[in-house]
Amino acid sequence: MVTQSVDTRLALLRAAERLFAQDGIDSVSLRRIAAEAGQGNHSAVLYHFADKKDLVNALLERHSSSIEAGWTVAVQHLAAEGRDTLPELVGLMVRPLVAKLDDPDGGTDYLLVVAQLVTSRSFPLAEMPATMAPGILALTAAMMGRMERVPDELMPLRMMRVAAALYCSIADFHRMTAMGMEIDRGAFVDDLIASLTGLIGSDPRQWASR
Repeated sequence: MVTQSVDTRLALLRAAERLFAQDGIDSVSLRRIAAEAGQGNHSAVLYHFADKKDLVNALLERHSSSIEAGWTVAVQHLAAEGRDTLPELVGLMVRPLVAKLDDPDGGTDYLLVVAQLVTSRSFPLAEMPATMAPGILALTAAMMGRMERVPDELMPLRMMRVAAALYCSIADFHRMTAMGMEIDRGAFVDDLIASLTGLIGSDPRQWASR
C-alpha cells in the first residue's frame, strides 16, 4: 500500500512537470494533472499535496535535492583549497543545471518550470521552501561573499536577476537547439558562466558618476 502511494505521488509529479512545462503553471488545473497521471479521482493531487504551491515545491525538491547536496560538499572543498573564486562558484552552479537537460526523467521540464518561476507572480521562486536547502544557501552565500562592492540592500535583487538569467538562458538554449539551431553546448556553458560572473561581480558604483 505504501509503495502504491509513493508510485502515485511520483506519477502526479511527473504529470505536473510535463504539463507545467508545456502549458504554464497557472494554466494547468489539479484535475488535469490527476487525469494526466491516470488518476480517476481529481482529489488524488490534494491527497498527496496540500495545494498547487506544495506540488510545485515538491517538483523542485525532486530534481534539485541531489544537485544542492553536491553543492554543500563542493563549496566546502573549494574553500578549503582556496579555489572558491567567483568563476569557480558560478561554474559549480551552472554545470549541473545544464546537465539536467540530459535527464530523461523530467530534467528538461524541470528547467522550463523553474524558468517560469523566476518571473512568476503566483509562485515566486524565492518563496519556495526548496530554495532554502543547505546547499543552495551555502553556494549563494559564497557567491554573495564575492559581491563586496554591492550594497547589502541590493544583493537579494542582484541574486534574483542572476537566477532569471541562469534559468531563462538554459530554457532558451533548449528551445533554440530543439528548433534545429546548432549551438555548441560547451561554448554555451562557458559563455553563461562568463556572463553570470560579470553580472554577479559587477560594481554599480562605476556607473554612478556617468
